[in-house]
Amino acid sequence: MESSIDLIKEKITDAGTAISEVQNVNNIERIVSLLAGAVATYYGLQKKETILGKGLTFVGGLLITRGTTGYCPVNRALERN
Repeated sequence: MESSIDLIKEKITDAGTAISEVQNVNNIERIVSLLAGAVATYYGLQKKETILGKGLTFVGGLLITRGTTGYCPVNRALERN
């Protein structure tokens, strides 16, 4: 019984470490990304027939993804954590 609990604790610790290695955006940046992404997507959908609208919708989706996952490939390329 004791070894099962130790194994579970170890797995939880490993999962936490893996998540922190994948996330490279802090919480404030995540919130700002979500808000900016929602606004950009909203305005993009209002003008969905134009190139600007399609671009705003695309960028908004990227920002929403960045905010929800906490991962930014640009940060990774710049080696910024």
